[in-house]
Amino acid sequence: MSEDNEIQPTILVIHPSGYTEFLDADMTAMSYSEIASVIDAEDIEIMHFSGPLSNITKECGLEKNIVMCFDRKAVAKGLESNSIGDVLSDEAHEVKGAIIIALEDNEYNSSSFENEEDIENVFEAIDDLTGVLRRETDDNGQYDAWA
Repeated sequence: MSEDNEIQPTILVIHPSGYTEFLDADMTAMSYSEIASVIDAEDIEIMHFSGPLSNITKECGLEKNIVMCFDRKAVAKGLESNSIGDVLSDEAHEVKGAIIIALEDNEYNSSSFENEEDIENVFEAIDDLTGVLRRETDDNGQYDAWA
């Protein structure tokens, strides 16, 4: 990893609307409940493996694996469907509410992206996979500079 590509620890948060934000957050320094609070959850589930997540990890040449975190109680809470989460789970779960896209090592230690090229490549791979599901503006119609 070259030094000029380093960024503040950052995760992707993808909302049910498809709006995706790059959020400064250091998952290695966060407790489980702090990670959950990023998406207004009390308890999260971490999807470690799915075909799409594994393919994105390989396609982007990452040393760590891509993981997806989502609200474990989203269905019971009646949260909106997250079509991008459904695609990333390979339709194995009904994903509702916002999701977090982060990294994880082989010992299941979660971490944030720390390289601009890595997070942008993952963002683009998700966009390529999901097509028109991702939006460049948030729910308020504001432009997303990262999109």
